[in-house]
Amino acid sequence: MNKQFRKAVVFCNGDLADVSRVRKYIDAKTLIVGCDGGTAHALSLGLTPHVVIGDFDSISNKTLRALGGKEVEYLRYPREKDFTDSELGLMYAKEKGCTDIILAGVRGTATDHFLGNLFLIAKKQYRAFNIKIVEGREEMMLLRKHIRIRGKKGDDVSLITIGPDAAGVTTKGLFYPLKNAVLKSGTASGIRNRLTGTHAEITLKKGALLVIHRVS
Repeated sequence: MNKQFRKAVVFCNGDLADVSRVRKYIDAKTLIVGCDGGTAHALSLGLTPHVVIGDFDSISNKTLRALGGKEVEYLRYPREKDFTDSELGLMYAKEKGCTDIILAGVRGTATDHFLGNLFLIAKKQYRAFNIKIVEGREEMMLLRKHIRIRGKKGDDVSLITIGPDAAGVTTKGLFYPLKNAVLKSGTASGIRNRLTGTHAEITLKKGALLVIHRVS
């Protein structure tokens, strides 16, 4: 594949996934990655992935038949590997030069995979990338320095500390304002804030926060 991409959507294999809102983020310049069984989510939106990647233990014969005759790259890995299919998809998007990456289809009954996908975006090797999880009405992003959120008045916004305590947290445009605050790891003090207008800004001096925006 010689085409150049700047953004990607990586479809994971969550069996409780709602990927309906992902379509609006995709255009002709978007790399579409199907992670094993997650490829079915791409097909449900009428999309043909550029690549299907993983150990192929969850992709169905129905999905493979639907891809028959189409220009799709297949990258198969052994089941005994050091990375999940989701991370293989993320790594592929990174290797192709994508700096804006959306993970979709992360929810499922397998809690370990769901949590793994959440913590995946916090890995140091992806620090320079703009990675967002879009799942149903929720958008999840990792904040290390500054983020701006656009939405509607009353939208829920939660801030959850990932790793050590998050220090120097300052917010604008949220109902419960914070100024140079510390959000301790393992507490719920940043959950269920909300927008007071159409946008909010959140800055952070130390640590990392998972920002969850539930759109109206």
